[in-house]
Amino acid sequence: MALAWHSKCTDALRRLPSQPRLPLALLLLALATLFLFVLDHGYFYRLGHHDWVSSKVLALTDSVSPQYGFTRFSHLDSGQDGTPKPTFLYNRFPVGGYLLLKLAMLPFEGDLSAKIVAARTLMLACFAAAAVLAYLALARITGSRWVACGATALAFSSHYCLYYNDMITTEVAVDLFAVMLVFHGMTIFVQQDRFRQLLAKTCIALALGWHVYALLLPFIAFSLAQDLIAAHRGTPPENRVRRAFAATFLGRPFALGATALAFGVLVLSFNLIGEYALDDAASVAELPTWQSMMMRMGQDRWFGVMHDQILSWPIFLESQFQILGRMFLPYALPAQIGALQLGPSVEALLAGFLFPLGVAALAACLVWLSFNRQRILLATLALSGFCWSLPMRHSVAFHDFESVFYVGVPLMLFALALLHLRKLFGERAATLVAVVALPVFVLSNWHMNGARGDAAGSVFHTDVMSDFDAIRDQTEGAAIGVMLTGERTGAIGSHSWWSSRIPTEIGAPFALEYYLAHRVIAPLQHPTASESDIDGLDFVVANWQHSDTLTPENRRFHLYSRSAFVAQQGSLFGSLLARGKFDLYKQGNTLLHVKSPCTEADVASPIALHLWPEDRADLPEHRRQYGFHNLDFHFDERGTRHLVNGTRTCVAWTKLPTYTLVKVGTGQADENGTVWWVEAPLAPPAK
Repeated sequence: MALAWHSKCTDALRRLPSQPRLPLALLLLALATLFLFVLDHGYFYRLGHHDWVSSKVLALTDSVSPQYGFTRFSHLDSGQDGTPKPTFLYNRFPVGGYLLLKLAMLPFEGDLSAKIVAARTLMLACFAAAAVLAYLALARITGSRWVACGATALAFSSHYCLYYNDMITTEVAVDLFAVMLVFHGMTIFVQQDRFRQLLAKTCIALALGWHVYALLLPFIAFSLAQDLIAAHRGTPPENRVRRAFAATFLGRPFALGATALAFGVLVLSFNLIGEYALDDAASVAELPTWQSMMMRMGQDRWFGVMHDQILSWPIFLESQFQILGRMFLPYALPAQIGALQLGPSVEALLAGFLFPLGVAALAACLVWLSFNRQRILLATLALSGFCWSLPMRHSVAFHDFESVFYVGVPLMLFALALLHLRKLFGERAATLVAVVALPVFVLSNWHMNGARGDAAGSVFHTDVMSDFDAIRDQTEGAAIGVMLTGERTGAIGSHSWWSSRIPTEIGAPFALEYYLAHRVIAPLQHPTASESDIDGLDFVVANWQHSDTLTPENRRFHLYSRSAFVAQQGSLFGSLLARGKFDLYKQGNTLLHVKSPCTEADVASPIALHLWPEDRADLPEHRRQYGFHNLDFHFDERGTRHLVNGTRTCVAWTKLPTYTLVKVGTGQADENGTVWWVEAPLAPPAK
């Protein structure tokens, strides 16, 4: 039976190379799993940079409209004359990618969750299209569809490619598609001399992102060098200067570079003109886009000492080498290998021996490639990542998603390795590697998308989307104050101006600017906001519920009119349970510790909090022997400090359990023992 199975596999493998369309069909099936494993989440689920950027770009995309000259901004502020004014302008990238996002989200304008799904679908579609374009170009260059299929599947299955392929931004998937579009155009130009299609693809790509320049630079340099060498060899000495001038300034490499530069300047001018019309800057040099450009090129230094260390060339190059190493590792490998967690001895070996050896090998490979016009394409692709990361290290050092653009190096080396394998062992060997590489890609994608957050988080974020959909329906163009307390308040913070005012529980960077696009947003401190704090506001959003909410069907966040909010201020703290070093209040299902005035010494020590349930069975098993639940905390975990009428006030909040409580006890102890302790009866939580 084993021999029969082996014979069948061998016969099947022998027939595979004769199927010209099969590699592309199998690659498309593997790429389809990108959508299969991702699109069950219409909310933000990856904490950190991934979702901070995604939520920010969604807010920027919502602002794209002819009304503001297609200038992107994160939210509105109330201007001096009371009219809404765009602020936090973020207009530094070409508008093409944002227009694509806008078109993808337009059919779902009334559904925040569906818009996120649509935006992610577009990102994944661009990533898959980039992989297809890479395959098509490599198939032309190598002459083998199976080599192209295997190299593409392996290169695109790395950690960075799969982690950031659904990040909603024009800087990754859209820009990668643009780079591969131009690379495919270069391949057709070299093989078929179709120069106009290369110019057209270059302009289309530059309307989507700036990384195209990193691909054009080595290609133009290599092509120009070859033209100069050809002009020198076949020309008498007296005509060499004239021929060199013609080859430099009248040839196609110069025309390609001039066209790309002119079109890029046109796109950037469009951005700056639109930004200048909305900003109060006195000159172009004061515009946010211009300042961002200077910062990314290292001309506007805002970095501290720690950042200077990160940006030092030895540390930066070592980090980029480690990143490049991860680009060769499919994520299907064990996590400890895929994450490249190295010990000190291994890191020393890499830094002292393998790093210079790897650089020398890559340099030798590129020199060999540059002697052939077909090989120039692979050298160009491999160098493009470095042509971006080295000049732009002030940006790349702090944005690890830029690592995706090193994908040209594994694409080149995997293709060359498979070509060599094919030369030694025949087409079937390359076919076998490609057939194995496809499930490796699928498994890598499956592993990457396996952990998407717990069920409770899914319910919470589904509720958030639904609630803000209802809030947005009633507040178009309005000015809204936001007052939050309790758990998961970090789920709607974003920029530092916001998160510095709102306490966070989970540190998730979900942007309120996206939830409340086209509205003026003002953060309000809970629970000490006064009537003067909401002057000029139309509504208030809070995550606590009173009977006069305008959105009674909402579950997590509620909308109140300004008048209703003002009427509640007299009883904002709720019921006073007990007085001590901290006054203890209950509002809804939230327990508040309030101290006014307060000092840092008042909040330096941990605060003890004990809750007695009506039914001891409600307690966690390990607490039942004590009869109460212990929720001790440090003030900085749940509290904030601010001035109220010139008095420094400290407030900490705790979400109470849903089961019935009969008593609460709280106190504070320092190194000398208990300073104060109070106990008070507690009414059942409001239903």
